[in-house]
Amino acid sequence: MADMDLAKELTGLFRANVPLINLVTYEEDRVIRTIVGLETKLGVYVWDMVDGLRTVREAAQSVPNKDMTSDMLLKFLAEQAPQGCVVVLKDFHHSWGDKKGSVTRRLRNMAPKLRKENQFLVMVTPVRDLPVELKDDVMVLDVPPPGSEELGRLFDDVTSNLRREELPRREVREKLINSALGLTTNQARLAFSQVYAQFRRFDDRGIERVTWAKRQIIRESGALEFWPAEEGEANVGGLDLLKAWLAKRETAFSEEARQSRVPYPRGVALIGIPGTGKSLSAKMTSGMWKQPLLRLDMGAVFGSLVGESEKNTRHAIQLAEAVSPCILWIDEMEKAFSGTSDVRLSVFGTFLTWMQERKSPVFVIATANDVTALPVELLARFDRTFFLDLPNETERRQIFIIHLKRAGVTFPERSLRLHELVERSRGFVGREIERVIREAQFTAFADQNRKIEQADLETALAEVIPVSTSHAVMIENLRRWKTEGLASPASSEESRASTAGRGRVIETA
Repeated sequence: MADMDLAKELTGLFRANVPLINLVTYEEDRVIRTIVGLETKLGVYVWDMVDGLRTVREAAQSVPNKDMTSDMLLKFLAEQAPQGCVVVLKDFHHSWGDKKGSVTRRLRNMAPKLRKENQFLVMVTPVRDLPVELKDDVMVLDVPPPGSEELGRLFDDVTSNLRREELPRREVREKLINSALGLTTNQARLAFSQVYAQFRRFDDRGIERVTWAKRQIIRESGALEFWPAEEGEANVGGLDLLKAWLAKRETAFSEEARQSRVPYPRGVALIGIPGTGKSLSAKMTSGMWKQPLLRLDMGAVFGSLVGESEKNTRHAIQLAEAVSPCILWIDEMEKAFSGTSDVRLSVFGTFLTWMQERKSPVFVIATANDVTALPVELLARFDRTFFLDLPNETERRQIFIIHLKRAGVTFPERSLRLHELVERSRGFVGREIERVIREAQFTAFADQNRKIEQADLETALAEVIPVSTSHAVMIENLRRWKTEGLASPASSEESRASTAGRGRVIETA
């Protein structure tokens, strides 16, 4: 729920007289500041197990500061809490360990009185850990990180004492704030402060510094890995139909598209032969659109504790929405969503519902090798499914040039007979061509660090058994998705080859 306005949400809950609220967030101070800033006359109190009950803003009837346990607190509130107040309970999930269930029972008993007296208990916890007994009594909200408007106010607060010449230009300020999306208020404050401490001003260098801080924090989340937008179309050979399709959808993220009510694109599924560049296409899209790429590690999603996998999934989705617009990359999705275990079905259900209902600008790119293991309803959630086949002659040439340039070969290179390499690599995928060039590099370097020669590449080609040979049956089975019209070809040459009955094509380095 990345677009949730915490102040408006809490105002609505208070007006609806919802007495028991659980906010799932690490940002206790942000919650308290938000509640204090609401246009209400409610008194505000805070409790934690160390400092007890403390007053933030008095209600009509004063409440003394008191040190007390959670059980003592609930008894006190049930008997003496003033009308019209909000009590923020920090780390209240630790109180669920009461074996007698007195805390949960007392909360349920208190609900009618709280509602009658216009009293609210807001439990702030870092995790979803609500006892089953309270699921019908407590409204649980996952609080997303602050949005651009809130981060803008925070940035202005951090820079309020700076001289005018030290402040950033308007466009730099906007980029800094957008770079901080996905951070908590404390993390963003620290990142902005570090920028000024390092550069003594706010300019374009600060954007990279804030992005670096976000990358570390996202990585610490466990299930997501942050990839900056680097790869572009020039680093990927072929795939002109896929590239054109992506270019058309890039415009859907503009403000003009919002005003014209053009929906955000949902995502694309890339299926096909291993090594044909499906993962590279995800990086390419990030470079084309200049949007960050978040790789979802499904291995990290599945936890050992009951309910942990669903929690990890929700957290990853929430973080992706907070960072949006962005690209969420799920590599080899068949490993995540195939199987019939209760945990996998639950994670699959959570993800499927989000794919269907989301409104945030998170574009999902999911890749798969064994598409037969995927539930049909998953592929139906994507805007398009593309099939990546063996690269044809033109594409193999492009792949050779891309990787040879990376190896330091300058084109045109007359000592290399590229047309012969392209012909001898028939049936090779992009990853295998890359492997051939790396092997040639090792050979040339070991021989007095000389330039790569034709013989080095031909020897390396002869040593590789392509996947088209070793797994011919598997490839033909995969190609049925293309030939039967279940997936679109990713290049125009592939389309013509398919029409001619040759069934050959695509992909890149």
